[in-house]
Amino acid sequence: MSKKDNTKKQIQKLLSMEEIPETKPAKQPHQKAKKVASELREAVLHASKSSKKDKSDLEKISWGEFLNAIDRDERIGFRFDQEEVTPIENQLSDESLSANALLKIGDEVFGKIQLDGEQNISSKNEKILSSIAQQVSQHIENLRLVEQANQYRAEAEEASRLLTQQGWDEYLQSPDAPEIGYIYDQKRVIATNDLETITNLADADIITQAISVRDEPIGQLTLANIEAQSEQAHSLLATVVDGLSAHIENLRLLDETERGRQQLDKRAAELETVAKVSTAAAAIRDPESLLRSVVDLTNYSFKLYHTSVYLAEKDEEGVEILKLAAASGKIGYKMLEEEHFVKFKEDQSIFSQVTRAHDVYISNDTEDKPVFLARDYLPKTRSEMVVPMIVADQFVGIFDVKSEIPNRFSEDDIRTYTTLAAQTAIALQNAQLYEEQIRTVERLRELDHLKSSFLANMSHELRTPLNSISGFTQVMLEGLDGPLSKEMEEDLGLIGKNADHLLILINEVLDMAKIEAGRLSVTLGPANLYQVLEDVIKTTSTLTRQNDLTISLENNIPEDLIIMADDMRIQQVMINLIGNAMKFTKEGGVFIYSEKDKDLIRIKVVDTGLGIPPELLETIFEAFSQVDTSTTRKVGGTGLGLPISRRFVEMHNGRLWAESSGIEGEGSTFILEIPIVLPEE
Repeated sequence: MSKKDNTKKQIQKLLSMEEIPETKPAKQPHQKAKKVASELREAVLHASKSSKKDKSDLEKISWGEFLNAIDRDERIGFRFDQEEVTPIENQLSDESLSANALLKIGDEVFGKIQLDGEQNISSKNEKILSSIAQQVSQHIENLRLVEQANQYRAEAEEASRLLTQQGWDEYLQSPDAPEIGYIYDQKRVIATNDLETITNLADADIITQAISVRDEPIGQLTLANIEAQSEQAHSLLATVVDGLSAHIENLRLLDETERGRQQLDKRAAELETVAKVSTAAAAIRDPESLLRSVVDLTNYSFKLYHTSVYLAEKDEEGVEILKLAAASGKIGYKMLEEEHFVKFKEDQSIFSQVTRAHDVYISNDTEDKPVFLARDYLPKTRSEMVVPMIVADQFVGIFDVKSEIPNRFSEDDIRTYTTLAAQTAIALQNAQLYEEQIRTVERLRELDHLKSSFLANMSHELRTPLNSISGFTQVMLEGLDGPLSKEMEEDLGLIGKNADHLLILINEVLDMAKIEAGRLSVTLGPANLYQVLEDVIKTTSTLTRQNDLTISLENNIPEDLIIMADDMRIQQVMINLIGNAMKFTKEGGVFIYSEKDKDLIRIKVVDTGLGIPPELLETIFEAFSQVDTSTTRKVGGTGLGLPISRRFVEMHNGRLWAESSGIEGEGSTFILEIPIVLPEE
């Protein structure tokens, strides 16, 4: 039996579903198609269980596509008159019909069986007709599904063939593609690209067989000088070609897989290098060190000939240039010493093109490029990639890489080096902003120091004449310069009172200026805080009488407890807290509680005043901060009392904070804690 007959038999065996005459092989469905049809049918039935409407829609769409008159010209109706089956040219009239049964799948009707006759059929025959209609419907549906499955299989095979063709085209176009032909003369195998040598063999005694993969020819096997061209020789050649085709395809797929793996490994290594360079760049704050590290790491990691970075700036004449900012190797240092630059608006170089177009440029053979720069510096350059450095649509500079190898850079490298250039540009911008911020902070510190010095000097100069005003006012009030009228005494009293108030304000400004300038400190010594609080109550009691308020002290500090503290500063803090409480209290009074709690002294100042909103409890300790400017304007004050008090307490390693509900009448509570440090400690 010939190979052709054997193949035909196998194909018939694979395609047979049932006993169908051999004269109609095209009608025989494939076993795989049958399986696909079964799976499709099961899917349709499964869908019908969940939703009848979805099933009906699915059947309607499927039959609508199947009966598309553009794609097929099958008859949609047939007549059987017990002798032959003929297509229906015209629809039958309803008057001539004795019965009909619908052909449907699920709820979707796609045809019907009609009986032509004058007599009506019995109910028994109607049931038989209905049963026949159901069987015909199912069989027609199966045939449709099988035909669709065959169509899908053919489309899949065609797609596979096209993919094979595309794969071979790409494979043969790759730089490392194999030779297109080989000659074996029973002694050795000779590779050749000469098509004429391969094809122009002796015309006599030649057997040729096409080498195909999925019906796509990829070559041919030619046997020359064959003495006998028997059917056996042809069959043997066909068998060899079949095995050779499969083996060649497997080798190609293996080769492409290996090349893909190598390419993937290369990309992974490049991305890892980009990540390392980006991480190193992000950690450096000095722009010069940053760019130097980037070019050195890039040049070493990617095994390049030279790497450099040019930044856009203007020269002394205002001309826009690209100035070399960093370069690798000894040649790079030499170019930096010579301050190498490019006038990109005047030159017709690669740099100029990239600067204007903001697009990557690749030159895989610089010997053919007259616009190649730095040929004298870098004579071994054979390929180059120039990448623009852009941050937020703003051109920053050029990232330039060179190689000694021709065709070193490809389109696949663009993404890698573009990412690297973008990361470098962002890191450079951050470093420049950080450097600028450092300069700004230093300048602000300098201005703040000058401000503090100015306030300290001005406060001193203002306090001197105020002391004179207060002193002479007191002399006149005591009558040392002669008798005074009642009106004169009242005026002088107001002058003295306002002078004292102004002196207090100036002292606060002076203290705050000294604190910020670092020239004010506390002097620790043995101090009795119990006695300090008693003295504070005596000092502030006159203020409470003037404002019709009450003041009370619950002093639970041991009378003989002596700690290391600056009693003058603590007294100043308490007077500030009590005076501040009285300013914002209209009715009620101020209550002071003190106690010794383990290793610290805790003092609370509680009032029944306006209260402080909870969100402003920390704001009041900022310099010149006011809770309510209108209220503060009425009662007076600079807003420095609380900040100064907190700084004095912190100088004792203590804490000062406020608590309040913000409800008027419930007032506020200021809490002061100072650690106990005994003199012997």
